[in-house]
Amino acid sequence: MLGFGKKKKPSDSLDRYELPSFSAALLNLLNKLRDPTIGINELATDLEIDPGLHVRVLKTVNSAAFGLSHKVSNIRHAVNLLGRSRLESLVLAVAVKDGVSRTSPAWLDMQQFWSTAAYRASLARGLAAELHPQGQNDLFTIGLLQDMAVPILANREGNRYRDIYLSWLEQDDFELSEQENRHCGIDHAALGADMAKNWGFPAALAEAIGGHHTPKDSDSVPLAIKVAALVKQPPDTDSNARLVAKVQQHFGLEPEMLKVQIEIAQAESRELSAALN
Repeated sequence: MLGFGKKKKPSDSLDRYELPSFSAALLNLLNKLRDPTIGINELATDLEIDPGLHVRVLKTVNSAAFGLSHKVSNIRHAVNLLGRSRLESLVLAVAVKDGVSRTSPAWLDMQQFWSTAAYRASLARGLAAELHPQGQNDLFTIGLLQDMAVPILANREGNRYRDIYLSWLEQDDFELSEQENRHCGIDHAALGADMAKNWGFPAALAEAIGGHHTPKDSDSVPLAIKVAALVKQPPDTDSNARLVAKVQQHFGLEPEMLKVQIEIAQAESRELSAALN
């Protein structure tokens, strides 16, 4: 289960950055989700008190990308069906999305940014079903949050970062992490891992965020996350053929399986993106 809210002393890399803060009510809910003595009914009541969170949790749970076999009609049903760990992952994702979005500069299109993140999350979960089924739920969350440090870097570094990021979107052979390190002294993957550690995320989640752009990294970073990291654009603009070619080049996966999973993820992520907003 995730350890959100167990804030650690910030590392030196975080001193320069404006990190999002979270409401006392949200932290209280996340703490309760980790407390086995707190009953399901109390958790559901706390969720019902926050209308915005309540609605988005239900919409996200009911999106095809979340993978449930049937629709959930109310928040109490959702809490009982999902269990504490999956519900905590979902609340965590919504909280981080909201907090990070508030720190972003005007030039960064956050609707497009989170649409792309939803695509990554859907693709990571779908690939996990084929490659490592035991990790589907965690990989959904990691896929959604793996680029969460981009708005933080964009806000801190200004026009210099805008030029780097837009060049990455436009050029297939542009190495984003390499240019971030060259011009900013840190890349979004490393900064995202530091943010995750600072917020008390589990070590495996922080490690996956930190390693998602390193194809030859250790096996501790799941392959589905590395594949999802190759997605640059929202599903309406990302080319299936180009993405399949990149995945084959980096990882050698079977192309027909990839095409199917990409098409499913593209369809699912549109609904997921709408649910998260």
